[in-house]
Amino acid sequence: MTDEHRGTRGPEGPPWSVDLLADLHAGVLDPAQSARLWARVNVDPEAKAVIDALNSVQAGLGELAVAPAPPMPAHLAARLDAALDGEARRAFGGVAVQDPPRPGVAPVLDMAEARRKRGRRTAWGVGLLTAAAAAVAIGYGVLPKTQETGGIAEPVPSAQLPDEAPLAVSRGNVGEVAGKLTTGKTKDYGPLKDEAGLKKCLSSNGFDAKVAPLGVRPVTYDGKAAVMAVLLVPGDNGRLQVLVVQPDCTQLFNDKIGR
Repeated sequence: MTDEHRGTRGPEGPPWSVDLLADLHAGVLDPAQSARLWARVNVDPEAKAVIDALNSVQAGLGELAVAPAPPMPAHLAARLDAALDGEARRAFGGVAVQDPPRPGVAPVLDMAEARRKRGRRTAWGVGLLTAAAAAVAIGYGVLPKTQETGGIAEPVPSAQLPDEAPLAVSRGNVGEVAGKLTTGKTKDYGPLKDEAGLKKCLSSNGFDAKVAPLGVRPVTYDGKAAVMAVLLVPGDNGRLQVLVVQPDCTQLFNDKIGR
């Protein structure tokens, strides 16, 4: 701030420095200097006039702080609304909040109303983002998940399609068909209907019914309708137990495959 002097004498007046009087008025000078200056200012009309002007400015600022906000001009309110709508369209793919139809002459809005409108639009935007995030989370939840299998994604269990023909199996291709069942983790119980039907056949053929099969699928074994189940061999991860039974649990094939 450029210092300004009034009068023609001394640094503490006269002539009076406006900066010095402002500091005196603000109470930032040390007590001894402040007391000395006030004694001189109070008897100097020119210095007193500056102090009175500063008092007037201070009072005006105080009134402005508590005064209600002046109304926003209509043309500024319209520009603000247009800018908010444009931003909403850019951010949310063309979807924007529609305000009620306005009369021919735009109403004058005060600052408080403008803040409320901005708050409503912000809340709307956050709600839309939250909904989008929820949709992404739901979509992710139903996607097939990859388990830790040495860096190779393990296929998700699938069910045989109703119109898919049973695989033809014979003693010569048991290993090939069993490999397909373990790779796809297929569990289609076919004529056995459900897991309970499979457990019944496992028990009747000497297996622990609590053993969870790697794969189950309807097949034809040497032309006979049957169900193939592939099981782990306890204590031997390199071999698989294959059981092929008819719908009444009659055994058609029961042997281990693998190395």
